[in-house]
Amino acid sequence: MVAKPFSVGFRIEHPQSLIDRARFGPSAGHPILGAADYKLVHHAKNGRSVYSFCMCPGGTVVAATSEEGRVVTNGMSQYSRNERNANAGLVVGIEPQDYRQDGRRDDSAVNPLDGVAFQRFWESRAFELGGGGYVAPGQRIGDFLKRQRSSAFGSVEPSYRPGVLPTDLAEPGRESLPAYVLDAIREALPAFERQIPGFALPDALLTGVETRTSSPLRIPRGVDRQSVNVVGLYPAGEGAGYAGGIMSAGVDGIETAEALATALLAGISLPSSLRA
Repeated sequence: MVAKPFSVGFRIEHPQSLIDRARFGPSAGHPILGAADYKLVHHAKNGRSVYSFCMCPGGTVVAATSEEGRVVTNGMSQYSRNERNANAGLVVGIEPQDYRQDGRRDDSAVNPLDGVAFQRFWESRAFELGGGGYVAPGQRIGDFLKRQRSSAFGSVEPSYRPGVLPTDLAEPGRESLPAYVLDAIREALPAFERQIPGFALPDALLTGVETRTSSPLRIPRGVDRQSVNVVGLYPAGEGAGYAGGIMSAGVDGIETAEALATALLAGISLPSSLRA
C-alpha cells in the first residue's frame, strides 16, 4: 500500500431555490429543468485548491461514520431531487506530506496508514465539537467569515440527522480541520459568491466534517490489474484508491472484472479459490 492525496472539508448547504435562480435565472423552477447543480474550484493564496465535490441538488447531508465516537458527513439526493436544500462537499486538497505522523519534513515515503490516522483524528474532533451522540458541528457562513461562533441557525435549516450543533468550526485550539484548510475555504467563499450570487449567504451552513472524499491510500496493481505483490488479489474501486465517486468506482469494477475474466480464459495460474 502507498499513501496518496485526498481532500477534506465540510458539507455546505443552501436553499435549492437560491441555486436554481443563480443557475437558471428567470427559468428557475421550470419542471423540465429540475434542480440545478454546480461545480466550483478556487486556487487559494496558500497554494491549496478548494473545490465543490459530490454536489447533491435537492438533497440531504447524511451521517457516514464507520467507527464509534467519530462524525463523518456525506451527501445524497433522492431520485426526485426535491428536498429544500442543495448541498455539496466544500473540500481542500491535501498531500501525504500534510498528514504524515512521524514528524519528519522531508520527501521520504509516508506510511500508507497515516492518512487513516489523520481522518480518525479530525472525525473524533467533529464528534467532540458536536457534543456527542453523533451530532455534527455546524456554523453559519456569515459567522465563519467573521470568525465568530454561531449560537443558532437562520433561514437555512440543517438536514443532517441526528442533528447539528451551532459552534465555531475554527475556534483556536479546537479547530475542526487544519488551519490551512480553514483559511483556504474562508478565501474561496467570496470567490464562489462572484460565480454564484448568494453562495456566501450569511445563513448558508457548513457542517463538519467531510473526510472521506476518496481513499487516503492506494493498493498498487500492475497492467493485469493484479496486486503487484499478492497474486490473485485484484484491487478495485474506492477503497483500493482507484476511484473518486460512484460512477468511476463502477467503471473500475467492470474493467477489473473483465481483467479477471481474461486471465481465467487465458488459463493464467490463479489461486484455487479464484479458479473455483
